[in-house]
Amino acid sequence: MREKLLKTWAHFAATHPWRVIIGLFIVTVFALISASRIRMDMRWSDLLPMHDPMAQEFDRILKEYKSASTIHIVVQGQEHEIKQFAEAVAPQIEELTKYVDRVDYKLDIKFFAEHGFMLAKAQDLKTTKDMFKDLNLVPFLTNINDNFEEEYIGDEEALSTKEKEDEAVRSLDGLHFWLKAMDTSISQPDNVDPAFAELAVDRLLYGDPYFISHDKRVLLIAIKPTFNAMDVDKDIASTIALQNILDKILPEYPGVKAGITGMIPLQKDEMEHTTSSMKKSSVVALVLVLVLFILTFRMWSTPVLAGLNLVIAIIIAAGVVGLILGRLNLMTSMFAVILIGLGIDYSIHIISVYSERRAIDKDAVQAMEQTLVRSGTGIITGALTTAAAFFALAISVTQGIREMGIVLGIGIICAMVTTLTGLPAILVARERFVSRVSRKPVKPQHVEFGFLENFGKSIMRRPLLYLIISVVLTAFFLFQALHVKFDYDMYNMEPKGLTTIALQDTIIKAFDMSPDFAMVTTSSLEESWEIAEKAKKMPTFSMVENIGDFCPPEEKQLKRQPYVEDIRRSLQSNIKKKFLSHRNINKLIEQLERLDMNIYELSQLAFIGGQDKVDDKCKSIIGDPEKEDSESFIINLAQKIKENPERAIRWLNEFQKYYVPQLRTKAYNMANPELITLDNLPEHIKERYINDAGNTYLVTIYPREHIWNFEVLRRFNAQLERVSPRITGNPPMFLRLIDYIGRDGLRATILTIFIVIILLWIDFRSLRMALLGVIPLIAGGIWMMGLMETFGMMFNFLNVMGIPMIVGIGIDDGVHLLHRYKYEGLNKTPVVLKSTGKAILLTSLTTMAGFGSLLIATYRGFASLGMLLAIGVASCFLTTVLFLPSIIGLTKRDLSNTP
Repeated sequence: MREKLLKTWAHFAATHPWRVIIGLFIVTVFALISASRIRMDMRWSDLLPMHDPMAQEFDRILKEYKSASTIHIVVQGQEHEIKQFAEAVAPQIEELTKYVDRVDYKLDIKFFAEHGFMLAKAQDLKTTKDMFKDLNLVPFLTNINDNFEEEYIGDEEALSTKEKEDEAVRSLDGLHFWLKAMDTSISQPDNVDPAFAELAVDRLLYGDPYFISHDKRVLLIAIKPTFNAMDVDKDIASTIALQNILDKILPEYPGVKAGITGMIPLQKDEMEHTTSSMKKSSVVALVLVLVLFILTFRMWSTPVLAGLNLVIAIIIAAGVVGLILGRLNLMTSMFAVILIGLGIDYSIHIISVYSERRAIDKDAVQAMEQTLVRSGTGIITGALTTAAAFFALAISVTQGIREMGIVLGIGIICAMVTTLTGLPAILVARERFVSRVSRKPVKPQHVEFGFLENFGKSIMRRPLLYLIISVVLTAFFLFQALHVKFDYDMYNMEPKGLTTIALQDTIIKAFDMSPDFAMVTTSSLEESWEIAEKAKKMPTFSMVENIGDFCPPEEKQLKRQPYVEDIRRSLQSNIKKKFLSHRNINKLIEQLERLDMNIYELSQLAFIGGQDKVDDKCKSIIGDPEKEDSESFIINLAQKIKENPERAIRWLNEFQKYYVPQLRTKAYNMANPELITLDNLPEHIKERYINDAGNTYLVTIYPREHIWNFEVLRRFNAQLERVSPRITGNPPMFLRLIDYIGRDGLRATILTIFIVIILLWIDFRSLRMALLGVIPLIAGGIWMMGLMETFGMMFNFLNVMGIPMIVGIGIDDGVHLLHRYKYEGLNKTPVVLKSTGKAILLTSLTTMAGFGSLLIATYRGFASLGMLLAIGVASCFLTTVLFLPSIIGLTKRDLSNTP
């Protein structure tokens, strides 16, 4: 029945080729219209199941909280230059009102100046309150030392969390600036005025207002967009607009480097690189396939027409995908390259057999009839088994795998249909056209691969030897396959040298904080606070942001209120002026030396505890004892006072005259005992942590180090689960995706093999033949993974899908070989390998060329998949020509008797 239908169609296509070609052209035009509407979704998070609660929560947060899509500009250089750059660039960025809602590069001083002490914890207020009892220089420095010893030296838990470390660095930085102000007052008294004193007070009370690293070399500018990261068009447009501003301003600051990073610019880069990679790879794949075709068949027109047929198949497939799915994701975006590698196979089989038949048959119609009869059944079986293998992936709950199976299955069916319907007409039309132009009959050249025939004869003589060699090699590769590792670093799949990723590493080094954050929402302020407090105690977390940082629960504020009121009373009552004189100048020197020793002890504690940032900050003040030329700033200041006490007394009193009123006023304002409520919270703070409906509160958790090391990722995720079961974000979703892919990939591979066996059983009407066809497929998969380990490759979440894919791809060779055996006879190995062996060798080479073209992709995930599939195709070809002929050579009698 099938052969009759193929013969009938071959006769029609060869008799009326132009009708077929015109019909195919009309279908292609409609498909092109449908394909033009496909959207590209390149976020790897889109690969997760749609019903997955973590993925749903992630998308909801991105939609409701634009702050979750914050763009960062990383500025690097000397402190004064990067601060000037930030001041210059921020106003211009704010003018991008279409994309930018808010630009932050400084602390919100106004809110902190009005409520600062109510934001401090009760325990910290308890140790701090006495510091403001007397603001005159000597007693104030004495109180600072007392507070320092109580808070840090006498408390073993003083640096136990990242939050406490950061607070220590900020306090030391403010104190260092205060000491520099004292030094400037003595050395450069002309610079001392009320504005200078106010700056010193601000730095002491608030710290450095800029979002700057502890070494003052890296500054962050945070940009809150007017849209969420799911709007890809705006992701691209906004990143380009921001980069244009940087390119315009950077030449004015030659010592400054600045770049953009964050979820939005990374998605823009991924979109551009994946699109560019697929375009380049598709063109290279098509060119490589055609070159191989031309070199093999020693003509150019037929391979070019086969390439045209393949392009038509891809367009029709894209049109069908546009109707069914309407999008391409990170995995399915490479479908054109994969179809170039796979779809050309069917054309090779048709052209190869047609070339043979034209050397035998008297006309094109008869030759085409014989071509489809001899190769058509193999093409249909091979295509259906491959398509079924791909469609089997549709059982996956993972969107990426499911859609990849559907898209590739559609593509294979389209390639088969266009090859069986369109290519015969195209070949006959081409032959008639060339004959008419040259006025003499033109037949395709027939090229034979004699070495395959000789190889077949060798196997027939020694089938057992070849089988033993095959089994030994398979055992070796199985041993290798068991040692293949998995690469959990998502960024190893991104393009090499990507600025957005390099800047994320810069942030990690400068701030001990990875931008790959996790998120959770709560239904109340109190729950948000509890989760944040629990998270702050976790060792792998760097920073935890929540609304409680600005509006603590009322219960907490009531505990702080008495201490805040006490500070305010101290500031109101202790207003007596006590100037420096010869009687107390030695006390000042004594307190400076005491402060130097306190900071030294803190440095030792930080060094022992591994708090490097605190240790470095201490050493920047008191010097590094391990360096000979390192000096203590504090001791030098004390020495300067000793050398000229009269000058020090005069100008430090001048400094005190200016700073005391400023310090009193600002500290008094900070000691506002009024309870902070959501109603009096600034709008720009609320919208960062509360959604528009006002019913959920966002908590954001940042890892402490580069998260894409498996052990770090696993540990970070385990601690996230201890904080809340509703956590979402890139790190936990990536682990979830790996779990899904592992489960789905295994199920899909098993189901695919089962479906292949059933289809082969139906096709050959023999279970033995069906199982025989699967042997080289399984062996080929083992060889593929064994060669991966041999070449030092690792699996990643993208190329691991090559395992179920290779089941669908690799079965083709065995199907065609078995069909030819069935037609020629089981004792015709040399004939089978001479003809069909040539075809499957060419299809393997062209498929490898197609997949190999992915190696030029800048997106390294595609390159790794292309390499894996190319190895898999080569492995399946080798196992097919080794296992099948040798097994058939040993068991042909049994197989011949199989019904």
